[in-house]
Amino acid sequence: MNHSRSHLYLLGSFVAGFSIMTVELISSRIIAPILGNSLFTWTSVIGVTLLGLALGSFWGGKIADKSGWKRQLPIVFLLAAVFISIIPLLTKHIDFLLNISNSIVTLNLLVSFYLFLPSAIIIGFIQPIILKRYALNFSHIGSEYGYLSTVWSLGSILGVFLTGFFFISHIGSNETLWLISGILFIGAILFTDKNKENVLLLFFILLLLLSSFILGNNQTKSPLVLFEKETNYYMAKVADVTLPNLGPARILLLDGDMHSADPTTKDDPNFYPALYPVFSIFNQNIKKILVIGGGAYTMPKYFTEGYPHASTSVIEIDPELVTISDEYFDLKNYNIDTKIGDARIILEKDPEKYDLIFGDAYNSYISVPWHLLTVEWNNKVKTRLNDGGIYAINFIGTMQGPGSEFTESILSTFKKTFPNYYIFAMDKNPEDIQNIIIVGINSTGHENERSVYEKIFSQDSFFLSEKLVLKPSLPEGIILTDDFSPVEQLMKPIVQEYFPLNMVFLKKFQ
Repeated sequence: MNHSRSHLYLLGSFVAGFSIMTVELISSRIIAPILGNSLFTWTSVIGVTLLGLALGSFWGGKIADKSGWKRQLPIVFLLAAVFISIIPLLTKHIDFLLNISNSIVTLNLLVSFYLFLPSAIIIGFIQPIILKRYALNFSHIGSEYGYLSTVWSLGSILGVFLTGFFFISHIGSNETLWLISGILFIGAILFTDKNKENVLLLFFILLLLLSSFILGNNQTKSPLVLFEKETNYYMAKVADVTLPNLGPARILLLDGDMHSADPTTKDDPNFYPALYPVFSIFNQNIKKILVIGGGAYTMPKYFTEGYPHASTSVIEIDPELVTISDEYFDLKNYNIDTKIGDARIILEKDPEKYDLIFGDAYNSYISVPWHLLTVEWNNKVKTRLNDGGIYAINFIGTMQGPGSEFTESILSTFKKTFPNYYIFAMDKNPEDIQNIIIVGINSTGHENERSVYEKIFSQDSFFLSEKLVLKPSLPEGIILTDDFSPVEQLMKPIVQEYFPLNMVFLKKFQ
């Protein structure tokens, strides 16, 4: 080994660790607008990355032992730079994969292999090649490998922190990939001997990288999309569309799903926020309302209009959605207080008690915050209700059929804390994928469903009486706890059925 280059080899190991962890974190953000951000996404990305590193380490060791190849490191760094730089470009040409299967698990794996396996393999080459160059003699191989592993890990740690806390929110996912590509290109220069052949090769690769950047950055936005921004949590888009049941509406898309809709006309009885009047049946003195999950603030705005004498607060995890709702969904014209943060953390510290808490944080049919469905969470919510207070949760499910296991599990968990409960299903067909709202009352008495039905029917909102499920006969489901909450598996039949239709819908906004 050239002793003067030992620090350069350590730097190369650091850059490799930094690069792979940055790409791994970015991977889920690249996939989320296409397939959603779920357990299936993370499982696929992490598994494919580890597979790529394993294959790369194996083949890199073989390459390192071939002493006749003198330009191993600069070529490997160049290849890594190229494969990472073209990921944004490959993302635009992915339809052929999406047509292969309707399984979200299969598609997550296929997309992860297509986009991220090559770069993971190439980066996996780096460590064994550097070790071959860095090691002084076999008697010190343990400590020398330890040094390289340490700097690789330090690079990985820095990559995680910078990507999670800075790159994604301040630079953007694609731009971060091009930044990493540029760093690897510089690494190739540092390891290249100063001869004419190598200079020409580097110049050619630089042109290739610049072409990839220009082509990948030359994106045409759908004319339906008014606004888009990558936040710390989602790829958020605002669009004006005409929906089959609601008519003209402004919608908020978060990653791979439509999160909220603000229709021009608000008289569709199947639109779940239209259910707001029924809460006065259970509590005629609603003064304080808390909504968990803001999105485009559709439900909170219905509450402020329907209960003008009550104060309405919202817990929203993403501060950018407040800004988006102010600008595009008229939130600034409503007197709604927003608390920024995760609902479990805020409710743990919040001493306030409420007459109505509405759980609406289920941002996608794919991505469900399972920690807001467990027995422990429901018990915490109950401590924040006044006597006679209401806790209602909205989720996507079915009342019958193969997708009903998720509903059965939520209900079985819910009634552990709220035995006095009612169910509202927004569609007539119990096998349809639909919004389901479970309403729990913080009281010991239980008014029968028929009596509740008659009260709703006598109101101006009588059409909502048909949403009340009079005799729910769902079997017992899995009790969800903080220790065991397999919501992705329970939702799998729903996702499998709804996913192809949703993919067709989302293509309008890409």
